[in-house]
Amino acid sequence: MTRFTVAVGVATVAAFAAGAAFVVAPTRPPSAPTVPLASGVSGSTTQSAGWGLAAAGLALGAHVGLAAAWRVRATATRAEGGGKAYKETPADERLFEQVYLQYTSEYMKGPMYWRPDKMQGFAPDYPGRPIVKNGKYTSNVIGNLKAFSSNELAFLSMLFFGVGLYGNLQFNYYDTQWAKVDAGGYFNVSYIVESLLLPISFFMHIACYIQKQNGK
Repeated sequence: MTRFTVAVGVATVAAFAAGAAFVVAPTRPPSAPTVPLASGVSGSTTQSAGWGLAAAGLALGAHVGLAAAWRVRATATRAEGGGKAYKETPADERLFEQVYLQYTSEYMKGPMYWRPDKMQGFAPDYPGRPIVKNGKYTSNVIGNLKAFSSNELAFLSMLFFGVGLYGNLQFNYYDTQWAKVDAGGYFNVSYIVESLLLPISFFMHIACYIQKQNGK
């Protein structure tokens, strides 16, 4: 049996029980004195009161039973409706088209969408790698150096600065290479390589600042 059938049965039993309880005329207490009533009044009044109470009991029981049955039926309907497949309406289709069109339009404006036009100009944004975010340069602007932390870049900047400064001073002042070449000798290639690290240290310093701004 289903829950609805059980609820209806319980409501019916409750209605009949309530009616039977009201139909039985209340007994007079033994100690109460017997008061004679006028003829034609006692029987009709008692019978009318008994049937009135019985009708009230039946109505009350029926209402309670119907309310319980309706609640069980509504709960069962909601439970059954939860497992049914959703049927898309034309309004839902139009809403999906509008949202999809708007999302696609905004997506095409973002950095994840690649277009040749975005590769033009200075410092273009590659797909998925924005150069500027919230008014600040991201780690993508320094290329492969984004894998280094700001502390590592600071160390490399100072190291390259020292080596580059040494190579420039040796080449131009302490071990003058121009005079050696004029005397028929050759340049010291190590001084040249070392001197090239001086401008590189400046870019390392900028990369260190960018990484520090990004919390790395």
